[in-house]
Amino acid sequence: MTYGRWMPWLILAMAFFAFYLLYFSPVLLQHRYLGPGDGEVYYLPFFELPISQTWNELIVSGSPIINDIQSQQLYPLRWLSPSFNLLVVSAYAIAAFGMFGLALRVTESRLGAMAAALIVSGGGFMTAHLGHLSIIHAAAWVPAMLWALSCLRGSRSGWPVVLGAFAVAMCIYGGHPQVSIIGLLLAGCYGVHEIAFSSAQGGRREGLRVLAAVTAIFALGLALGAPALLPLLDVSKEGVRAVWSVADFNSYSHQPGSLRILFFPNLFGAHGASGYGQNTSGSLTELAVFAGTWSWCLALAAVLGWKRDRSHWFWVGALVAALLLTLGTITPLGRLVYEMPVLGKFRAQARFGLIAIIALAMLAAYGLSALLRAKWDRQRYAMLLLGSAAFFGIVCAWALRADIPAGRMSPNVIVPVALMVASLIATALLAWRRSAAIAMGGLLFLIADLGSFGWVYEWRYPTDTSTRDVLPSDTAKLIHEIASGEGRLLPLGAATLGVEPVRPNVNMRYGIPSVVGYGPLVTNRYMTYAGTDTIGNFATADPTAPIMDVLAVRWISGSAESLSSQVIGHGCGVTNSLRRLRARIPDGMQVSKVTLLSHLSCSTDIATGVELARVRMLDGDGAELSQQSVNAGEHTAEWAHERADVRAIVKHKLAPVADTFDAGGFPGLWFKGQWQIGGPGARDIEIALSDDHGVPIRIKALLVSDSAGGEMQLPLAPAFEEVAGTMGPPRAAPRMPPVRMRLGYRGMAWSVCDVRASTQDVIVASLAGAGEVDGAPLDPHRTALIEPGVQVPGVTCTSAPEVHVVARKPGKWTLRTTDTPGSSLLVVSESYNRDWVARVDGAKASVLPVDGLVLGIPVPAGAHEVTLSYRPRSLHRGLALACLALLICVAWIAPWHRLRRPRTAISDKD
Repeated sequence: MTYGRWMPWLILAMAFFAFYLLYFSPVLLQHRYLGPGDGEVYYLPFFELPISQTWNELIVSGSPIINDIQSQQLYPLRWLSPSFNLLVVSAYAIAAFGMFGLALRVTESRLGAMAAALIVSGGGFMTAHLGHLSIIHAAAWVPAMLWALSCLRGSRSGWPVVLGAFAVAMCIYGGHPQVSIIGLLLAGCYGVHEIAFSSAQGGRREGLRVLAAVTAIFALGLALGAPALLPLLDVSKEGVRAVWSVADFNSYSHQPGSLRILFFPNLFGAHGASGYGQNTSGSLTELAVFAGTWSWCLALAAVLGWKRDRSHWFWVGALVAALLLTLGTITPLGRLVYEMPVLGKFRAQARFGLIAIIALAMLAAYGLSALLRAKWDRQRYAMLLLGSAAFFGIVCAWALRADIPAGRMSPNVIVPVALMVASLIATALLAWRRSAAIAMGGLLFLIADLGSFGWVYEWRYPTDTSTRDVLPSDTAKLIHEIASGEGRLLPLGAATLGVEPVRPNVNMRYGIPSVVGYGPLVTNRYMTYAGTDTIGNFATADPTAPIMDVLAVRWISGSAESLSSQVIGHGCGVTNSLRRLRARIPDGMQVSKVTLLSHLSCSTDIATGVELARVRMLDGDGAELSQQSVNAGEHTAEWAHERADVRAIVKHKLAPVADTFDAGGFPGLWFKGQWQIGGPGARDIEIALSDDHGVPIRIKALLVSDSAGGEMQLPLAPAFEEVAGTMGPPRAAPRMPPVRMRLGYRGMAWSVCDVRASTQDVIVASLAGAGEVDGAPLDPHRTALIEPGVQVPGVTCTSAPEVHVVARKPGKWTLRTTDTPGSSLLVVSESYNRDWVARVDGAKASVLPVDGLVLGIPVPAGAHEVTLSYRPRSLHRGLALACLALLICVAWIAPWHRLRRPRTAISDKD
């Protein structure tokens, strides 16, 4: 391609980038982050990690960052971007550029292509998902894939294949598997369309040629993306979505009524500061599918006016199919997707709205091109205007149904209606008089049209913490102390924290190692044994629980106080050492009545009147003022009491029912226990097990009433049996919850001489402190438990050797063990992964999962140096495959014909 051919495209790319710098300038000029929600909590911390890391030691006690495709560790644009904000903006420029190229290729209309570029890059999907960096970058490359496929028509060049493969790979590296698959699905369907079109126009040979080129685009693109795909496939086998219900699949899907935001994007509110009120209809970020109002008029113009070929009907079908897919399993098409092996393992079916917006943008490009190319006769002119007016009339009638929230009639409805009227006027003018000036005015109107949603969404109102200001000195000092020493931090109530230094994954920005994390790729192994989840909750706050030693917890921050339901007791599959919950009575309140909402599990053998727990009133010094019994059949009962088989055998009566819930064909029950208890001097309320019946009690809520009849729910916090002397004093600092040091911290590496096989249930219970080993609580620094299926190493030592950590960095440990007459098991507090490689004095050694969570290396007698290295095999295989694909791409476009010597013409004289 010559200078004169590529320079206009470079200028266009720079123009799109400049446009979106201006678009987002209200935040950029404040030096704040374009990262609302997950942007600041999840993507920004990953962006600030070194790109060379393959192991991240700062969350979930260590995790393979290279397996987390959403971290964008392998994304070339992330390597090149000098700042987080510029990386965000680049997604919009890429989407606009690719969409312009696609629309220009098929319509040959620059103004139509510009309309399509604005609709996709500035539409609801991209602007609403601004905080999801991986989503917008995966989506940004979809138009480029389609553009490359469109260039195959009638072209013999190898460049469309190579550039298409590059776009496929970049879509994968963008980092969101679901959006990448949605994009590949659309591109695959479009490829089939192009094969059929080429066959119809050029015959069988031409169809086969395009088929080969389409196949090459996807094969080479997937191979180029293999370094990201293969690790993702590895971790997906261990992720939380191995078992995926219909309810999981349908979460964040549209209902037919919610599709009204196609035309009234702020119908249910947007952002509280926007003037449209706070959205109350669910996650508008996931549901947003707005593509402008004028786009629909232009789409109708495409149906009525595009005559060159029938390719626009592909986009009509894509639009209809995509809108059906956003509804989840309501439709047979959505049910089919749920049954698919990969695509059926994702939630948020509203993300198919990306296809709908691309399809509508293409139809708008066809329509604008049709309006500009030929003067419309009166019949088609009337059909266009009357059809658009009728369509908008039906839409308005649908949108103004009685279930619109009160007070949402202005401007939530008035602004879209005004835009519909303006769209009709713009369409009428352009159809009546073909004019580039009118079309340009229409594009300016389209920007305002799209901005009626995008300009007022949450990115426009960054949080006060969304700028990296200088930390207060006390906070910086405390963070440095936590981050620079050994051990990890457990943030209690992590899922409810603001954007604070200890919140997962914000902790990564400050170098604070944490035992929890936020993200969908936390492994089932870690969640099962550690009792955590994908949003940062943790099973226990007991500083004496064995899991604290296993995961090397040295610091505990925040409070486990919560209004959510909590469990005391164990049994029935519940592994829990917690026996007491405590609530603080608000200052100035004199309690006269206490109400406990709870239920039991696996309690059919408990008779009526058996005391299970006690409600105790305590004074400010913890002395008991009064107490009441919580009895089975009187104050609480079995949650499944009304299930037929349970009702036939349960030995206690039905306590007073407070509430019910759907338990799958029968009502699950919550029960109400109520006592006149309280009085002056009461400062705390404690709910404590009175004996160990092996029956867990789930507490839904603790309600208190005063003498005036006012009632409120009190948050409950765990109260552990033996915590005196185990924790240091709380240390407070601005922008952080109080932090306390575990005085029992014992290090991150140790040796044991007692190794024994165990079951998963026993290991989980022992780690939580609810199980015993030889009649005593588990001491992980003396005994290592090995799960089923793992060979138990033979150890012969009687005294465990000492372990010294010589050097440590992400994915690399060097340790020394002291001399011992027998073999031992070295335990390292780092999350187990099969790609850890251990060497003892240079000789390769096995790495075992110990206590289900951490690394174990059998070490022979004597003193030794042990090294541990994380070496992701799937990444190495992926890199080899990508290099091969890259060589093929270079060979495909190499100018071999220029290397051939031209044949000398033979003259008649020879």
